[in-house]
Amino acid sequence: MKANMRDFLFLKGKVRCILEDVNTGEKIVKEYDNLVVNVGKVAIARRLGSIGEKSNEGEIMYCATGTDNTAPTVNDTILGTELARKPVASSSYNAGTRSCTVRVFFTTAESNGALKEFGNFAEEATGVADTGTLINRVNIDITKDASKTLTIETIFTIS
Repeated sequence: MKANMRDFLFLKGKVRCILEDVNTGEKIVKEYDNLVVNVGKVAIARRLGSIGEKSNEGEIMYCATGTDNTAPTVNDTILGTELARKPVASSSYNAGTRSCTVRVFFTTAESNGALKEFGNFAEEATGVADTGTLINRVNIDITKDASKTLTIETIFTIS
């Protein structure tokens, strides 16, 4: 007897933005659903297979904010208008939820303005805008100035 089984793998992304006023300690937290783009899916699949076509295969190295509010599509390879880019500050894994969280932190002097987009970059990404492989892109709505810090957490959950 032949078993007819289907196993589906879903990768869901969520972005949590934590804006903190350094003078008052007030925090504003906003969450957004995240789009894992096609080139990001390819990078992840290559990582699973240890293909090694690029340095840091499928590994998120940098995170970036931008000012373009164009809706993300699965075909995106860069942000619309990149404003600021930082290396990943930390990452963690939660076995219970099968999720990975990648964090970046922007100081009061960094990424100030009307932030409308965010993305994570892997493979050969550097501190230079538009380098590396875009893993995910999301529209955000954050206004940051020099009195605020910003922590952005990207949570990837596999189910």
